[in-house]
Amino acid sequence: MRVTPYQILLLAILVLWPLTIAGLLFLMSRLEEYVARLDADSPEQAGLEPIEGASPDKEVRILFGDQVVGEPTEPALRESGS
Repeated sequence: MRVTPYQILLLAILVLWPLTIAGLLFLMSRLEEYVARLDADSPEQAGLEPIEGASPDKEVRILFGDQVVGEPTEPALRESGS
């Protein structure tokens, strides 16, 4: 039996179309997650921060000179100059 180029093309289409559809579905799910993040009203809805609990560490420390804004100043540190 001899395989013609047309039969090879049909075999390639038969093998590749499920992979193509699976790839498109994967990309569509990724796009859906991306759009859901853009449309979110809060970071929790976007999945960027945990909904329950809190981190003990602050994400940002604001410095004004040598003093950290929002933290109580200690007199011993001010007198020693450190």
